Amino acid sequence: MVINEYSLRETKHAKTKIAIANVFMKRLEKTRFDDISIRQICKSVEISEGTFFNYFPEKIDIINYYMHLMFLKIVFKARKDAPQGGYIPLINAFFAHLAELLRYNNIVYQLISLLIVQQEMPKTAVISNLERQIFFPGYKGIENIQPMLVDDFLRECLTGAVNNHELPKNIKIDDILVSLITILSGTLLAVKFSAVKDRSYHYMRQLRLLWDGLGAKWTTRER
Repeated sequence: MVINEYSLRETKHAKTKIAIANVFMKRLEKTRFDDISIRQICKSVEISEGTFFNYFPEKIDIINYYMHLMFLKIVFKARKDAPQGGYIPLINAFFAHLAELLRYNNIVYQLISLLIVQQEMPKTAVISNLERQIFFPGYKGIENIQPMLVDDFLRECLTGAVNNHELPKNIKIDDILVSLITILSGTLLAVKFSAVKDRSYHYMRQLRLLWDGLGAKWTTRER
């Protein structure tokens, strides 16, 4: 479907939701999460505080929504790059595009700290096809990607890699998942104080070490 096939009410709702997220994330570039005022966000978007809470019951819900949007973008690009049917290449491509997205974005360090203090796992955000079309114009097919948590995506890829004989049958997927999440978040923290700040370089290096150590039948060979 295209945007003009939706009602004005649906379009306004989607655009307002995205506007809230964009304004909030822009402020997060220079302001601590706890110091961002909902009243200021509402003033910028020209909505009432009551309307704001209809979209996002809590401030953390905006973070969750934005992270799911970025997940859709990264997976969309990774699937275009990875050979069809290859799960380890898909994981590698996912990390490569994550690094590209975060190249000049220091918001990620606030996101990591927010996730650490959360008492429960984030919820999977609901993102309509209209919201995807507005946020990602020109990304044909992004509506076919299912929003999910990064953990679930990586677990799905690892299971596929085992079934596809890219990884040994006897590996413990939960253990490898922890390794991947450690690479994802730990590398970001380490690179912040590293002389070599190329996140993609460090991601690919850590992934090569992991795949080689597991005896994977497909590994990245970029140097």
